[in-house]
Amino acid sequence: MKGATIPVTEPGAQAGRAAADIGAHPRQRRDRRAAFVFLAPFMLLLIVFQYVPLAVMARNSVLDYTLLNPSDWSFVGLRNFEDMIAYDDALTSFGATFLFAFGVVLLVVPLALALALFLNSKLPARGLVRAIVMLPVVTSAVVVATIWSFLLDPSNGLVNGALAGAGLPRQPFLTSVDQALPAIVAMMAWQQVGFGAILFLGGLQGVPAELSEAARIDGATRLQVLRNITIPLLTRTTLFVVVIMTVFSLQAFAPAFLMTMGGPQESTNLIVYHIYRTAFVMQQPGYASALSVVLLLIVLAISLAQMHLLRARWNY
Repeated sequence: MKGATIPVTEPGAQAGRAAADIGAHPRQRRDRRAAFVFLAPFMLLLIVFQYVPLAVMARNSVLDYTLLNPSDWSFVGLRNFEDMIAYDDALTSFGATFLFAFGVVLLVVPLALALALFLNSKLPARGLVRAIVMLPVVTSAVVVATIWSFLLDPSNGLVNGALAGAGLPRQPFLTSVDQALPAIVAMMAWQQVGFGAILFLGGLQGVPAELSEAARIDGATRLQVLRNITIPLLTRTTLFVVVIMTVFSLQAFAPAFLMTMGGPQESTNLIVYHIYRTAFVMQQPGYASALSVVLLLIVLAISLAQMHLLRARWNY
């Protein structure tokens, strides 16, 4: 009896599956067309405003010309890249930028994690507290830099007023070779710590509460739970915060432009400000394009290295 039923059902099932496949294909094609229609404007903007300028920048990095007469250009090959090694300006600027990025990451990551742990606790008016924490993040970098310039003014700044009131000597801050870079690092960290805290807060709320409760039942202290459970499970979030803060710091422009003009003695001459000054003040856009290409490659290399070194070993 089985042998009699199988030939009858199998063709029917195959026909049903074929009909289902035929019915699914037009729907899949419609879905692909709809996805393409929605994505096309953004892809077009991405190509026009991101990839085309990158290609133009790469082309300009092997040219020598001025912005006053861009049609009068000459091909110089790799000479702009050789000039970076021959002259100290690029190396000094890259060195200041790396110190700036290192200082910002070193300050922001632990402060943001501590702030996220505080915000994740039971607070009165927690929504208002989170809004206050995010306020510097949504404030324009120009406004933040201007406010901090007033605060750190060597003569009439609020910080020096507080130091004088406490009987401490006034500090030069932005006019000192030794204090200017730490001062703009503090400014950048103050602005970005709220963003890092919100990212950590999202990671904390994704950590299973059962793990912490089980550890507490077994007698673990809060510090042990934090060190052995919470921080390891936040590895992915920490990696994301480190990469984002590094990229933000390497692209910083407003602090050097508005607070120090790259000084004193090039101590805060961050690379993006140096590129701007090379292109628009010194009229060497070819050399500035070569600096931009090197900066792009460095940012990519640092991001890939950080993702490799800090990749998560735990899943939950």
